Amino acid sequence: MHTKFISLNLDFLGFSASMLCAVHCLALPFIVTFGALSGLSWMENHAIESCFIFFSILFASLSLIQGYRKQHQQLDAIYVVAIGFLVILASRFVDGNLHVVLAGIGGCAVALAHLINWRLLKAIK
Repeated sequence: MHTKFISLNLDFLGFSASMLCAVHCLALPFIVTFGALSGLSWMENHAIESCFIFFSILFASLSLIQGYRKQHQQLDAIYVVAIGFLVILASRFVDGNLHVVLAGIGGCAVALAHLINWRLLKAIK
């Protein structure tokens, strides 16, 4: 059976949350610098960033651990997600451009982990 990635599964939701996090982190400095769009500065709120991180951790935990334990028993996706979350955690302790870059890279790594997990699941079906 061919499993579609774009559906309501945990890997798609996790990938989407992680990519939104990465886009949010990488695009925000550019959006806020435009005078007409400066009303979007509310997006710079740490609570919003924390929500992105929370949902990324939630979806990654549910999806990747379940895929590992119940189906493919390969740690590739878990290694990538762990690196991604460590980079995101590191971004919380720095400011400015380094924060933006680290958070964006971490978000992309978490999204990549969901793609890896999805491919591993697809390979065994």
